[in-house]
Amino acid sequence: MNRAILLVASCAAIVGISYGMHSPIVPVFARDRLAADYSQVGLIGTVNYLPYMFAPFFVGLLLDRLNKSYLLVSGVLVNVFSIFMLSTVQSIPELLLFRTLAGAAHAIFWPSSEVFISTNTAPDRRVKSISAFIAAWILGFMTGPLIGRLILDLFDYTILFQLAAMVMAFGIVPSILLRRYGRPAANKDLEARVGTIQIVREVAMHPRISFVVLYYAVTFGVVLSVLPAYMNEASLTSQDIELMFFMFGVARFATLMIVPSMSGHKMISLALAVSATSIAMLLAFAFTSFVSFAVSIALVGFATSIFYPVTFGIVTKDTPAGKIGAKLGVYNVLFGTGWTTGPIVAGFSSDAFGSGSPYFGFFIAGIILAGSIAIRRKSYANT
Repeated sequence: MNRAILLVASCAAIVGISYGMHSPIVPVFARDRLAADYSQVGLIGTVNYLPYMFAPFFVGLLLDRLNKSYLLVSGVLVNVFSIFMLSTVQSIPELLLFRTLAGAAHAIFWPSSEVFISTNTAPDRRVKSISAFIAAWILGFMTGPLIGRLILDLFDYTILFQLAAMVMAFGIVPSILLRRYGRPAANKDLEARVGTIQIVREVAMHPRISFVVLYYAVTFGVVLSVLPAYMNEASLTSQDIELMFFMFGVARFATLMIVPSMSGHKMISLALAVSATSIAMLLAFAFTSFVSFAVSIALVGFATSIFYPVTFGIVTKDTPAGKIGAKLGVYNVLFGTGWTTGPIVAGFSSDAFGSGSPYFGFFIAGIILAGSIAIRRKSYANT
């Protein structure tokens, strides 16, 4: 593994720790301290992901033209500010504002990291490199909840958010050190515009891949932004929820060990991931014990670690270095669309039909999608 990938991975680990410390607690904080209902919890999740629906495409174009390190540093700095300001929040509108800002920061940080990996790795090693990056992120996100649990045992939400911002600030160091690896590939404006049209056409040519990305994004967004409040309603404490997300991280990390061997069977792997997520949603709907939630979130962790590296490998296949930023921008906008719509739909559904209803809906959708992939897998044999 080259130095650029190590630096990106170290940055991911630091940012992951900070996210793991505070993000699972934001929905609980909203309901506990701000008396938010499920619709408001869903809205908080939606505004957090809304920038990811629009920004990555434009960030991707910038990444093909500017030094990627500048954008990575910007993403970390905005994240530090937005997380710290959570410790001052006294109302739902304030929380909405700072979660939107955090979403904008993530919409800069994540595509920047992806493009760093893509442009500093040979095409035949990208799945392995992105798996290493995700492993670092997961180790951080897995460690963060344990640290958050300890902080909540000793202090309160305010100190948790402040310390999470402090941890995030350490990510500035590897971001700056990446400057020498972030120079843009030569690319003319006209070529970028033509490339963008070709990229959109490519996405449209593979609708099942797009549906998989959307399903992954919708369910992942709900797990991060609405499920913790649902767990809290089922009598799990904030400390229990932090422990759940530690288990989530363990499942994700363990699964990464087998992902490289699955990369030669992309569509079968994606069908398996969709099926696992669907079963997890059914468990969340049918049972509300600590054990059932633990199994459910472990299945989502398993699926997530398959979804991301495999779809990343498909999306970046045969893409010139000078157009990877734009192509990943389109991919991330698609992800952001699902990430944005999932929480708000789950929030309103929870208030209208019961707090378990969205998980049953995601179960049905997952079964249909997995069946569709399995039936048509031969047409993707060469994907």
